[in-house]
Amino acid sequence: MLYHLSVFLENNPGKLEKITKILAENKINLSAMSLASTGDFGVMKLLVDNPDKAYDVLKQNKLTITKRQIVAVVVDNVSGSFNVLLNKLTSQNVNIEDCYGFLLGDGKTAAIVLETETENIEKILKEMNFEILTADKIYK
Repeated sequence: MLYHLSVFLENNPGKLEKITKILAENKINLSAMSLASTGDFGVMKLLVDNPDKAYDVLKQNKLTITKRQIVAVVVDNVSGSFNVLLNKLTSQNVNIEDCYGFLLGDGKTAAIVLETETENIEKILKEMNFEILTADKIYK
């Protein structure tokens, strides 16, 4: 299973650096991240190589954090491929609660990280012939 972390933080100088410093000091590799601001506060989504350890050390440092299950889907790095994925998920009545993506090392494909409450999301995606990234591939 894959997980990402959501860290809630004040929108002030040094808050992001505090998080990355804690991760660096604990030898936790940051694979992907996103940041969304709501004015005075923001949410930082983290995809790290050791989500359990990262969760623990960030929590110990008095940060407000959650760990949520995700699925990472491979799509071609071409115009419209993300739309194809979303169209197929919509046809199965899948609601996406959180989503972000990043290019994979070959530059020809991308990983789309999806957070959804749909219990059988991996089965649905596999039946649609989408490649699902495993923990070994996404965290390393």
